[in-house]
Amino acid sequence: MARCGCQGGCSCSVQGSGLISVSGNGSSGAPFVVGLTYGEDGGCAAIMGCVCDHSGDGLTCTGGQLRVQPSEDAGNLMRIGSDGGVFVPTAGASAGLVAGQAVNITGSQASGYTIGARISADQGNAVTLGTDGGLHVPGPRFAYGTLTARSVPTTTTDAWMVPVVAGQSGGFSVVPAGGVSRLQLPDGGTWFLQAQFRFNIAGFTTASGGVVYGGIDTPSRGNIIAKSYTRASSVSGMDTSVMEDFNDSATPRVGFRVQANATISSPPQAVGWWSAHRVGPSV
Repeated sequence: MARCGCQGGCSCSVQGSGLISVSGNGSSGAPFVVGLTYGEDGGCAAIMGCVCDHSGDGLTCTGGQLRVQPSEDAGNLMRIGSDGGVFVPTAGASAGLVAGQAVNITGSQASGYTIGARISADQGNAVTLGTDGGLHVPGPRFAYGTLTARSVPTTTTDAWMVPVVAGQSGGFSVVPAGGVSRLQLPDGGTWFLQAQFRFNIAGFTTASGGVVYGGIDTPSRGNIIAKSYTRASSVSGMDTSVMEDFNDSATPRVGFRVQANATISSPPQAVGWWSAHRVGPSV
């Protein structure tokens, strides 16, 4: 053992602790060497090996490099910025959410974000939100049917024919309104209405000035006369049509009527057909 500056016989003992290791015996040929070791690593590798083995939550060690580990849980706003540092957007920032065409983003980091469809306010847009919150484009609105057969009356109070729905896109019904059976349309807006009336003219006669007519009745326009005739040979059929704006009424209703004036004898039997098509919103 080399002498350590002692005046008499003595020995020197140098020991390492923890990561510090000591080699050599202090002689000129085998001097003490103090270093760092961890497992089989030494120097910086020993430090990183020890730190990596003892890193806690939020850190990860890969390839001898210690890194911050952002959580992958949904809603986490923290990420690694473009300069390699930890980045969390300030409250109210978009947090990386950018609204594009037809997309709305509302809310904030603090309150949470809501992403929804942006519906154009341009006039005539048919896209709406349905009752389930999804996008809805109404399909064609239409219905058609028949009018029950009846003898043509000579009084306006008993001039109504009962509509029967034979086919529809949905929402049409026949409802009593003021003692009259009317066709209930499913919504307001502008509608194109048609009706055709046909008559059994066998045995029909008319006096001078006699008139037979058929028509569509709407609450806003009243009776729309189709055609009128004064000669028995001409009364075989007539039709009428009207474009009616119901001003977005919640209860748009349509009636159908036929009538002969009091001078006509032997009124004919009448049958009819009708159709209704929605052409757009109120104008």
